[in-house]
Amino acid sequence: MEVLEATRGLDPKDPLRAKIDLALSRTRRALALYARPGEECELALSFNGGKDSTVVLHLLRAAAADMDYCSTSGGTEKGSNKMPFLTFFFPHPDDFKEITAFVEDCGREYKLDVHAFPSDGSVGFKQGLQHLVQDRGVRAMVIGTRAGDPNAKGQDPFCPSSEGWPAFMRVNPILDWTYAEVWSFLRLAKCKYCSLYDEGYTSLGSTKDTKKNEALLDGKTGTYRPAHALLDQEAERAGRA
Repeated sequence: MEVLEATRGLDPKDPLRAKIDLALSRTRRALALYARPGEECELALSFNGGKDSTVVLHLLRAAAADMDYCSTSGGTEKGSNKMPFLTFFFPHPDDFKEITAFVEDCGREYKLDVHAFPSDGSVGFKQGLQHLVQDRGVRAMVIGTRAGDPNAKGQDPFCPSSEGWPAFMRVNPILDWTYAEVWSFLRLAKCKYCSLYDEGYTSLGSTKDTKKNEALLDGKTGTYRPAHALLDQEAERAGRA
């Protein structure tokens, strides 16, 4: 497993190693609590193809491999050919085609059990989560939320869903990670990520509210540097309306 190998190659005193080890510990705990072998899987991953959810996907893969849930090559869960968690996303007609293709590619390559809600908006976000909880038996959802995100206030690595929403446990393995650490991890472990990040995008929404980050524009060539080259982490969402 590339994530485990890359982590073990880091200096024990490297701050990134500590962040990865802690995030892996959180994902192992989530698997132990909600994806016990031989029992109905109660764990789901929110995977929209963005950089943060991509990190969490690979942390889950690494934790599952480390706990002998699956093979290191794909997702063979103890006699199965899938990863030991459900993966879901809410497609939209205004999504970048690159994002949609990336999510689909990951589903095939990593043998994910992907549940894609209708792209016509007929199933709202809350309604979709309710379906996962009531009809699919999901009790916990792993999310790529980080402390600087708009919806992160008051969240912990493990915290119940908000009042008025379907009842489930939110699992935030990388809540304390920075933008730079996200990219250090993806590049260290040689994880695949959406190609838009190499074209100057740093935060992805829809085609109607997302543009390339001007902080990455090379004034001499007129081209954009990749997302990992962003120096001002406060400018991560500068390309979002």
